Amino acid sequence: SGVLDEPRFRDQIALLEVDIVALEVMVLRVLCAEERNREALDVAGLLKIAGSEIEQRFTELALLAVGPGALASSAGWVATTGAVHAMERPAIDPRAFRYFNSRKSTIYGGSNEVQRNIVAQSILG
Repeated sequence: SGVLDEPRFRDQIALLEVDIVALEVMVLRVLCAEERNREALDVAGLLKIAGSEIEQRFTELALLAVGPGALASSAGWVATTGAVHAMERPAIDPRAFRYFNSRKSTIYGGSNEVQRNIVAQSILG
């Protein structure tokens, strides 16, 4: 029982799986184009956007499945600053750590909004 029994949660998992398969197909298209010495589509930006958003949705669903207990045990760690030594940090649930850590993936390498603009310019000219 719990969140796994909720139809909306299961729907979100199914949608995530569809997006993962679509990302896999996109990667395979790029690899096939390179293997045949064809110019690969300029999809690096699209791969970055899709991959980072999928990662964030996955970690969010994992955290929802665990429930509020993961955040409660992690609250002390999240509130700490870099001045606190790792040995002094309370234990953090690995799923909560992945959730918080995945937030940066839409920022590094250019924000997703900047990547969308780059992709639009390369497609539209």
